[in-house]
Formats: sequence, C-alpha cells, structure tokens
Amino acid sequence: MRQELPMLTSIRGFAALIVSYFHARLVLFPQWKAGIAESTQFLEVGFIWVDLFFILSGYVMMHVYRESFQSEVTFAKWRGFMWLRFSRIYPLFLTTLLVLVLWESYKYLNAMYFYGGPLLGSWGMNGAPAFEGPFNHLSALLPNLFLVQGISTHSSLSWNFPGWSLSVEWLSYMLFPMIVALLGANAKRGVWLPVLMVVVFFSMANQFGTVDLTSGLNALFRALCGFSLGMWLCLIQLPNWVKRLANNDVVMFSVVVAIVYLLHLGSDVRMSMLVYLLFAILVLFGANQEVRKSLFLAIFENRFTRFLGDISYSVYLWHAVILLVGVEVMHQFMPNTLALWYQQTGTGYLIAALVGYGVLMVAVSSLTYNFLEKPALKALRNAANKRKRLNTANA
Repeated sequence: MRQELPMLTSIRGFAALIVSYFHARLVLFPQWKAGIAESTQFLEVGFIWVDLFFILSGYVMMHVYRESFQSEVTFAKWRGFMWLRFSRIYPLFLTTLLVLVLWESYKYLNAMYFYGGPLLGSWGMNGAPAFEGPFNHLSALLPNLFLVQGISTHSSLSWNFPGWSLSVEWLSYMLFPMIVALLGANAKRGVWLPVLMVVVFFSMANQFGTVDLTSGLNALFRALCGFSLGMWLCLIQLPNWVKRLANNDVVMFSVVVAIVYLLHLGSDVRMSMLVYLLFAILVLFGANQEVRKSLFLAIFENRFTRFLGDISYSVYLWHAVILLVGVEVMHQFMPNTLALWYQQTGTGYLIAALVGYGVLMVAVSSLTYNFLEKPALKALRNAANKRKRLNTANA
C-alpha cells in the first residue's frame, strides 16, 4: 500500500488561492494594484506558484505510478494512465470552457463587447466583439478543446486562460513513462535530468527576463522542468539526519518565511530560481513529515488546509471564469454599481474584496468538487473498469 503524502495537498490549496488573487488584482481590485505593489511584490509575482504545481504534480505522479512503469512500459499501461489523468482533469476543464462559450454566445446575440475593468481597458483590451476578444477568440477554441493551447504562440492565454498550464502538464503526462525510464531506479543515477532541465529553464528565463513563460515550447519546457524535478525528488531517500531537519518546526517555518520574504522583494530571474529551489525543498520536506505534535503542522496541515487542497483544482479553473464573466455581467446589468466600486480606494473595501472573493471561490469550488469533479471521475473510471472486465471476459 502506498504511503500517504502529508502536507502536499495543503500546499496545493495555498498555491491555487495565491494564483487566483494574482489574477484578481487585475480585474476585481485594480485600483489598489499599484499601492499593494509599492508595499509588497508578493501578488505581483504570483505567477511563480504555477511552478510549484508542476513540481507537486511530478512528485505525486511518481509516488503513485512509479512501480507500474518501472517494471515495464506498454501501450496498454500508457493508455490506462492517460485515461486516469483525463478522467481527473478534463470534465471540469470542459465545463468551465462550455460556460465561457455559452456566455460568449449570449454576448454575440446581444451585441455585447468585451469588458475587463479599467486596468484592462487602459491596456486597450476592452471593446472587442464577442468571439474576437483578447481571451475568448473563436480561433483558439479548438486548441483548447484538445488541451494543446499551451504550446501555441498565439492561443496560449485563451478562454479559461490559466488552462495554459493544464495543457503543458497534460503533455508532460504523455511523456511520464519516458521520464521514469530516464531517471532510473534511484535519485543518484537520475540527478542529471532535473539538473539539465533546470539549466534549460534558467537559460530561457535569462533570455526573456522572466520565469513567467506561458506559450510555445518555452511553456512546455517550464512544465517539464518542474515535473521532472518533482519526479526526481520522489526518488530521494532522506538520511535520518535530514529527516530530523525536515521534521523540525524551525526549519519548516524558515523555508516558508524565506519563500514569502523573497516573493515580497520581487522577481528578478535569479531570485525566482532561488524561490524555485525553496519550492523543491518545501515539497520534499513536506512529503516526509511524520506524525508529531507540531505548531507548524497545526497551522499548515489540518482539516481546513486539506479541504483547500482538495478543492484547489476547482479554484484554479473557476477563478478566471468568475472574474471575467462576473465583471462583464456587472458591466451589463449594474454598470453604475461597478463604476462606483472602481472609485473606492479605502482599505476596508479592499479587505472586503479579498475576503468576499475568497469566500466565493471556496464556495463555488466546494460545490463543483463534490458535485462535478468526484462524480465525473467515478463515472469515467467505472466505465473504463467495466470495459476492461468485458474485454477480459471476451478474451
């Protein structure tokens, strides 16, 4: 039986919420964006938490499926693995995409134009007709349906635009058995692969001046870097003295504080790569936590944080839909209220926006996790198992 991985679910929940606030600062509370950035860069560099998703995904995939592919790699195993991943990620992704298509259709029938708030307007994005907007362009629909938009240079940030990372992660799943073979049986033998990928990623980031690479082969290599690094981390057998460090509250608090402090300072490429290293340590140490009385675990690994982790995929996929559709609905039906909101600059209103948005995200995500994600996952996997039993019986 596979050992459970403590903390990793909770870490995913925090990361999803931070990414959602990173985008919300552009649409929901843009009037505070500059002021927040002057005080801290933490939200401005929220894009880097996507890299933590890639590392987490690689670690978990290796933890769950390593034995299956280390014994042998067959097309049947690969197909079964891809179906398991498809049943996990596609139903909710397709649902959010359909919601956006339906809303865009409503806009088309009512001659409505794109509206993303005053900040996006200042960037020249407002006013595009339906199906011709900066995100929901008709030409990008097919790549989204096939989850290949992330490797496109013109349709990567389209429709449910955070889905670019889902697209390149999906492509990483396709390469998973090959990466297992390249890494070999132990961490020492396979260390060359994550080192190579990190060097490639760092070189690309230096070339473009940022780690926020979201399209084309750059985005795919960004995903593969984190994914292969996470897979390699899963091979590491920590010596006892390192395990003691990993289970020391002072060490774990120091890792978290260092991440937050570096992101508070900002995101030049070198700083971002240091955060990247700390993400890897956080995942490795987090997965090796032991049951103990701990203030750190009481704060970061509890029923509520695990719940946030469980609904994190819904948070990640719904937040852009809620932001973009929400602001257009307000602009269409309550324009005066929306205009009044964007005139507010008081701290109390900002706190209300942060709390209200968080509560809405958790509520919507909880509903779709329980009534869409889990039922769809169960139905698709049951269908696959039923088909396998029939094939076995007819063999």
